[in-house]
Order: sequence, then structure tokens, then C-alpha cells
Amino acid sequence: MKKILLSLGIMLGLFMGHAQAPEKMSYQAVMRNGSGQLLTNQAIAVKVSVLEGSPAGTLVYSERLTGNTNANGLISLEIGGGTVLTGVFSSINWPVGSYYLKTETDPAGGTNYTITGSSQLLSVPYAMYAKSAGGGGGSFSIPYTNTVNNAGTLFSLINDGDGTSVEGTNNSTTSNIAAVRGIVNNVGPGGFSSGVRGINNGTGGLGVGVYGSQNGSGWGVYGTTPNGLGVYGNSTANGTGVYANSNTGTGLTATSNNGIPASISIFNNANNNNALNVSSVGNGTVVNVTTTGNGAGVRSSTAAGFALHGITSAQTSAGVIADNSGNGEAVVGRTTSDIAGAVVGRNDGGGYGVRGFIATNATGTGVGVYGQVGLNNSTGRAGRFENFNATNLQNTFEVESNGNGSIPDNTLGNAASFLLDNTNSVGAAVRGEVNTIFGNFGAAGIFGISSGTGGRAGLFYASNPSGNGASLIALTDGNGNAITANAGKDGNGVETNIDGAGNALYAWVPTFATGRAGRFEIFNESNQSDVITVKTVGNGIAGNFKVDRVTGTSAAVKGEVTSQFANFGTAGIYGVSSGTGGYAGLFYASHATGNGPSVLALTDGNGNGITANAGGNGDGIEASCDGSGNAVSGFIPNFGTGRAGRFANFNSANGQPVVHVTTNGTGSTLLLNHQGPSGNIAIYQSASTNVARINKAGRGYFNDGTQNSGADVAEAFDVEGSTSEYEPGDILIISTNSDRTVEKSAQPYSTLVAGVYATKPGVLLTEENIDSELIGKVPMGVIGVIPTKVCLEGGKIKRGDLLVTSSKPGTAMRANPKKVKIGQVIGKALQDFDQNSTGKIKVLVNIK
Repeated sequence: MKKILLSLGIMLGLFMGHAQAPEKMSYQAVMRNGSGQLLTNQAIAVKVSVLEGSPAGTLVYSERLTGNTNANGLISLEIGGGTVLTGVFSSINWPVGSYYLKTETDPAGGTNYTITGSSQLLSVPYAMYAKSAGGGGGSFSIPYTNTVNNAGTLFSLINDGDGTSVEGTNNSTTSNIAAVRGIVNNVGPGGFSSGVRGINNGTGGLGVGVYGSQNGSGWGVYGTTPNGLGVYGNSTANGTGVYANSNTGTGLTATSNNGIPASISIFNNANNNNALNVSSVGNGTVVNVTTTGNGAGVRSSTAAGFALHGITSAQTSAGVIADNSGNGEAVVGRTTSDIAGAVVGRNDGGGYGVRGFIATNATGTGVGVYGQVGLNNSTGRAGRFENFNATNLQNTFEVESNGNGSIPDNTLGNAASFLLDNTNSVGAAVRGEVNTIFGNFGAAGIFGISSGTGGRAGLFYASNPSGNGASLIALTDGNGNAITANAGKDGNGVETNIDGAGNALYAWVPTFATGRAGRFEIFNESNQSDVITVKTVGNGIAGNFKVDRVTGTSAAVKGEVTSQFANFGTAGIYGVSSGTGGYAGLFYASHATGNGPSVLALTDGNGNGITANAGGNGDGIEASCDGSGNAVSGFIPNFGTGRAGRFANFNSANGQPVVHVTTNGTGSTLLLNHQGPSGNIAIYQSASTNVARINKAGRGYFNDGTQNSGADVAEAFDVEGSTSEYEPGDILIISTNSDRTVEKSAQPYSTLVAGVYATKPGVLLTEENIDSELIGKVPMGVIGVIPTKVCLEGGKIKRGDLLVTSSKPGTAMRANPKKVKIGQVIGKALQDFDQNSTGKIKVLVNIK
């Protein structure tokens, strides 16, 4: 059996409702095994013994307790509630001497106990002690302190006589002593808990619940509290909560150093009585309020009634009268309401609701009516005028003056002057608004009229020379115009000029908008004036248009004409150069890496994309290219069916070529590239009839044959060795070392003879592509008239002699007809030859 370690904590308590109730002590212990590990959620059996005198003293009581440990290894038991083994728990005589608690445990819940130790009971519940000492009737010494948890009254004295049930007397002269003190220790007691409570159950009119008296000048009743009520008086019926009376002094005095001396409130919404009644039958002031500070003498507020209501029935008096003998205000009305006014002037007759006037002051500093806002960082309106009658045609607000105004200072003499005097302001000095569905004349946020022969209906002047703000900004969130200007006679609808370097007229569209920066129209078909005229006498451009966006796809200038006529001048854009120089139109793609064309002309009809005509000696179109592009590039897109180019001469007397192509470079003068699946590379016609063509494969067809400057037909062959070792006129034979290769002849009457190194072949045949440079090959003539090397090794050569190879490399000789075999004859001599050295003669080459 492992040794059981106990962490023992004993809580002793007496559970006694009546004399017959069982007496018990609480017992708690933490259970661990021999390794110090907690025994959690496990059934435990404990044998408890009470020993008298010492840990090995006399056994007076023992019992067996069982229970389960919790998740923390803690077990809670009640000593006196288990299975009794020895003695009676209630008969233990606790006052006799010291007692020890001995515990024996079985972690399996059986009776195989392990002794873990004994501990002295240092204190015993007082009730048990008192019971053993005499059943509770004994005396106790003073001072006496005890703590008991009981819902009943702990100390009760009832006196049926005339004496005081409880009396506390204190003869000390120390401050803050109390003869009787009641304390509620809990910082969160229930409602209406009291340290001392006096109850008088009498129903007479002179009963007192709590009565305090003081013979001197102190307080009969004194109550103090940091946040609550020092003294609270309550009347549950028609009585008075607190009654103050004085024969000659003050009936009630309330003072406060930092708080409110007196507060009077009604918390019942259905109570329509006055919160405070003050009345007097004398001639003195009913309420006299004075203050030496900056506060208000009287401050009154209301939710729906009158904060201050003054009533008088005498004509010589006033409901409210205010006098100010200093520099302050006679009447100040203040309100925190969102809908009501601080001061309301009402007129039910034909007079004035509020009238402010200047009677005698002539200094120009007086103000008849003065409205202010912004004091103490306040916000709101200094004045507001409204008309709630839709049929009222009178002006809501009128300002009239017969003054002359001031030319030097335009801030003086005006019928009205509005100034927003804040350099950081974004508000308006004047804001006019009209909320109507009509656009009639006069329905305007601001309506300015100049009814004289001069003057302006409106003038807006940005007077600061260093300012950047506009003199006038007109905005609209609807579909109407921001500004509509109309001149009824010969004046301009809008006239604008500039004295500096800015723009006389600047129209722009912001980043989030999709409209136009400007639009000009004429709706009178008989009006032949220009829609817009732009003119300059300087060197600048008369009109400059730019789409300033690198990803833009729109035009900087778009000209359109919808006419059905093609008369001269009927054009989307009409450019005229009226001087001796200049261009009627110039288009310049200025970006060095740009790919866009300078001019792009398209037509969806049957007309030409571009029609160019030179009336003098100039060219209809002149195109040049400074880079590696094309001066002229004509193409048909993959969906088109027309021609990429067409050149025609309709003048039968014109002897100039229709197309003249010249190059001073090293490239081809003309390149024709056929990339389609069928068709010919070129077709040549005479009188609209085909006479020659070159098909897509490069084969030529000619109705009247061909004529070449060469005299023979040759084919390109590889040679043995280097081509530098060969020259025109050499006799060539088939090589026996390499396929399709030839070499110079070196044996007489060779049957391998193939041809002659051609000097100027009329036709050169090859298996190579026409783009091949034929490096390492020589042209070998196989038929035709070819200059050929010859010698006198076979005798003098006469015209018509058969020629064969000789022993001299690459040289032919006259053949002996008796020795000639098939395949040895090169051809027939067309010239005589009788020179001793090797020479060249023309030979009709025809290998036989």
C-alpha cells in the first residue's frame, strides 16, 4: 500500500437550529499518493478520531467518513455526520482540555487505513464551547467581540415599562465620539439599509421616528455622506418630508462649499403641482436673488413650457422688464433646443414681431438688430428668416437703402453687405437657394437686376492680386446648364478677356466627368456666319487641340460635315494656305518611338480614302522615308477585296512611264512577294490580254518566247578542288570520286566528258534555290555556243571538225573520226585554229 500524503485543512462550524439539531465540524483535505501526485476524482475513506490530551492521548470519539475527491484532489467531509465507531460526538466536553484530530485513510474507499498523522484542534466553535460550559447561560467579559452568520436578530431587548430599552452614554470630550453607533460594513448593501433606524408605530400627530436635540448652537440632527443623502426625510402620504420653521430667524438654510445648496425636483410625470411655491402677503420682494460672481442670478429651463413666464394685468407694468446700467445686455435669451428660440417676438397685428432701431446715435456705430454666432466656439446661424405660407407673395426678407454708395470703398453705402471674414474659410459670403420645379424668369437662387441705363445685374470681383480663387464659379448637379448667357441685341452672349498670361476662356472637364469641355452650335439654317471663329495676329497657333493621354484613342480634332454635296470646301476639315508658303495641312507624328501614322484616311463609302491633285508641276502625292520604313505602303486587310495599289495614265499622248522605280542603293529595285495560297506572282497584259506571267512557283510563261543575251544553256556543278583553279573555257568531265561533281579533263578521248565552263550562259540551270549564291560551283555549259579551250594536239582545227578531250588539262583537240567512240565528242568547231599555243574558239557544244 502506497503512503498517502494529506494536505489537511479543517473548517469548524456548528450547525445548530434548535437544541436537538446535530452538531458537526467541516473537514477538508487534499489527497496525494507517495509520489506527491494528486488523487483526483477518486473514492476515499477516512477514519477520524478525537484524542484528549496529546497526539497519543485517550480516544473520546471516532467515526468513518467516505467521499470523492474533485478534479483538484480536494475532499470535503463533515465530522459528526459519519458512521460512529466509538463515543458520542455531542457529549465531548470541549472546555476540559486540549483535543487532537487523528486521521487514517484508505484511497480505495475501504477499511485498509494508512495513518498519516495527527493535528491539534486549536479552536472549537463557540456555540459548542458554550453548550459544554452550561448551555449558553453563562456570562461574558467586556469588551466582547463575536462574529455570527444568522438571519435572525442577534440581540433583542423588550421593555414593557416606561424605561429606555437600550441606552448608550459617553462622557468623553473627544471629537467624533458616539454614545450609540450602528455600522453597515458591506460596501454594497441593499436598498434603504441603515446604520441606525428609528421606528415609531404610533399613529398620532406628534410621534417621532428619530429625535435629535441639542442644547447649544450645534445641530439637533447631523447627517453626512460623501455621495448620498446626509439627511433624508420622506412623506408617504400627505405629510411633509422635511419641515423647517423659525419664529424670528431663518426657517431653512442650505449651504454648500462645492456642490448645490438645495435641489427641488418632481419625478412623477403625472404630478402637475408646482415644484416650488413661494408666496408673500407683504410688499417686499417675493424672491430675492443676488450673486457676486459671474453666474446667473436666475436660471430657468423647461422642456415644453415657459422657462420664464411673466404676467401682468396693469398697463403701466411689464411681464418682464430688464435694465442694464453698465455695458452688458439688458435681455439675453439662451436656448439649447434644436427647434425653439431663445427670444421670440410675436405679432398678431400689423406691427412688428421684433423691432430694433437707432433713435439718437449718429456716430455710425449703432446697430438696430445685432445677431451673433461663434462666441465660445458656438455654431449655428446669426439670423434666419422663413415664410411658411405658400400663398404669401411678400418678400421673406427685405433690405432697402436710399444711400449713394461709395466708389472709392465699395464696402460702404450698399443696401446689404455680406462678409465672411476668415482667411481659412470655405463658406460663402452670400448663399441663395430656390427650390422649385419651374425654370421661369426670376426663379433663381440669386436674382440680380440692373434697371438703369448703366450698372450691372451682377458683378463678381476677386480683388486680391495674389489670389488664385475664381471670381465666379457656376456648378450644376442636374441636366441644366451651369451658366446660360443670352444677349437680346447685338452684344455678345459671353465676353471674356484676359490682362495677364492666362486664358480668356478656359473650359475643362474633371477626371470623373464624361461631358465636353466646349460645344458651339448654330440652329438657324439661314445663318451663314462661322459657328466659331479663332483669330490671332501673333505668331502663336490660332487653335491648339491636344488629347493628353498616352492610352487615349480619341481625336484631338474631329471635323464632320453631313452634306450630300462634294463641292469645294464641303469638308470635315478645311485647311487653306493663302500665302506663298505654309501648308494647308500638316500632320506630324513627333514621338521617335511611336508607331501611329501621321495621317490615317478611311472611308466606308465608295469614295477614295485620299484624293490628291497637284494643279501645277508638283506631285499629287510625295512620300519620303528617313528611316527603314516604306515611303508608300499599300495593303489590303484580311477582310478586304480591293487592290493594294493602282497606277493608270488616261492621257494617250503622255509618253511618260506609268510607274517609275529607281534605286541608288544595293537592294532590289522591285520586290514582289506572293504569300497567298494560289495565284501568280505577276501577270503582264497588252490591250487587256495576258502576254506573259510568272506563276506562284516562279515559272515564267511568255506568248512570244524569250530572248536572252547568253549563247548557251548551262548548269551549276560542284568541282573537285577550289573554284579558283578553274576558268571559263575549261573542258569538264564527270568526277569518279564524288557524286554530281566535275573536274578538268586530263586524258584524250575521255568518255566522261560532260561540258565546258560557260563564259556567259543564256540560261543557268541549278537544283539550288534561286536565293542561293552558288558558292563552290561553276556553270557548266551542256548545249549551245560556248568559247572553249583548244590546242593542236590532234592537228589543225577547221570549222565543222569534231572535238574531243586532249592530254592537256581542260583543253580540247580535233578528233580522228576513225577513233571516236560514243560519248567522247564535245561538239563541233565553229572557228579555225592553227596556233601553236592553247587558245579559245567558239564551239557548238553538243555531247555525243
